[in-house]
Amino acid sequence: MIERLLDWALSQEVAFVPTRVGNGQEGVVNPAIRSSLLLRDFGDLRQELEARFATILDEAVRVLRLSPLQQPHLELELVAHNEGAFYNEHIDTFTARPDAQSDRALTGVYYFHRTPKGFSGGELRLHAIAPAADGTRCFTDITPDQDMFVLFPSWVPHEVRKVSCPSAAFADSRFAINCWYRSSRLEP
Repeated sequence: MIERLLDWALSQEVAFVPTRVGNGQEGVVNPAIRSSLLLRDFGDLRQELEARFATILDEAVRVLRLSPLQQPHLELELVAHNEGAFYNEHIDTFTARPDAQSDRALTGVYYFHRTPKGFSGGELRLHAIAPAADGTRCFTDITPDQDMFVLFPSWVPHEVRKVSCPSAAFADSRFAINCWYRSSRLEP
């Protein structure tokens, strides 16, 4: 699967666009907050990816002790992080959307890259919800290893640490599929 994903990403290099901050097309490109490239088209791979990601949903909800998702569906994007790319601390939920039909409940990030790895950095930093008793901010850094899938609740504050990619070649980027498991809103 990694080879097919990498081949797809490389064949689509010119279709990648700068990532936005905010909600979909209402978002804006703001390189002071987020710097990376985005592709939402997965071609023939989309159905297979959705099937693979769907198979782990029940176990993830159980392990993370989340409420069951209502009529779950997936939102996917492919992101390339090259030299200097990052994403400042944020959450993956949009709290200002009272008209939304569903909410992001669970975030998944699947990592892949060319071998040998052409970048360093780009750790996923998960922040604690509250500071430690002494006021210290706590966090955990997760190294983006090949063929790794990380899951966490979408409301957990997180960030992508700065990437170093000396060659600046697109093929040497830190690639990630961002996957959001959405849950339909219950009727009042």
